Amino acid sequence: MFLSFFTLGVNAQYYWFESFEAPTDAYRVRFVIDTVNYHHNIWEIGKPHKTVFDTNSAYSPPNVIVTDTANPYPKSDTSVFIVKHYVVFAPGISLNFMYKLDIDSLAIAKVEISGDNGVNWINPITEDTTYMFYWGYTKPRLDTSSLAWMPFQLNMDMWLNAHPGGTDTFPHYRTSDTMLFRFTFISDTDTVYHDGWMMDNFYVENAIMEGSVNEVLDNGIFAVYPVPSKGNIYYHINEAYSGNNTVSICNMKGEEVYKAQNIASSGFLNLPLPSGNYIVRYSNGKYYSLKRIIIDR
Repeated sequence: MFLSFFTLGVNAQYYWFESFEAPTDAYRVRFVIDTVNYHHNIWEIGKPHKTVFDTNSAYSPPNVIVTDTANPYPKSDTSVFIVKHYVVFAPGISLNFMYKLDIDSLAIAKVEISGDNGVNWINPITEDTTYMFYWGYTKPRLDTSSLAWMPFQLNMDMWLNAHPGGTDTFPHYRTSDTMLFRFTFISDTDTVYHDGWMMDNFYVENAIMEGSVNEVLDNGIFAVYPVPSKGNIYYHINEAYSGNNTVSICNMKGEEVYKAQNIASSGFLNLPLPSGNYIVRYSNGKYYSLKRIIIDR
């Protein structure tokens, strides 16, 4: 297991990002498709080529995790995958990803969280008040089709900072150094074809916020191109989000390899980095954006 620590301004952070772009994505091993308990599991990682989820539908092309890359979901099926996050230290954790749904009214798409190695599972959509979770965006709906990409942005700070016997009382507490996120898709007996559930760009952050407000993910405020490039990358910031900013770049191990502050609203980043895949994080203290870049020298 590789763990890295680095500092961005006043925040001590550890995060990882997965967009399923083979062969370089370092965190694919965290995604475990459960074929032991669900022998007919239809979750697959790859390029979708279905009716609704077509070859151009990935959030960051070409690959996603989806209920079968080629076929509509079958009736009366249950499929599960689990994402593992290794807790580096004691603070809260945020779970972020983009999703699309093409389902009938009785199909079930469900996200659950366990802080005790799977003994107890928490549904954040139905139990967010109980565990004092809060959403970085509009609370997601997983009970209806959404053919536009939608964000799932969950913050669990209050729960993960609480301890049994403390002032905050919850039904269950985190007792393990590994957080588990379980994704379950259950189809009913409907024979009408639907494409199911598709997700991309997982971003899991483990952070101590030192006097900083919680930031909201908005990938529309910052743009970079071309991708790939030789290292000379043009960027543009939405003017409303350009003040007091920080740009940091991490390699696929989570190591910070570049940082700049208070850059202009548009210009070029001349990056002295070797060939490879990187994640660019732009922040103005209230909002942040994540972009994947490829340097090909």
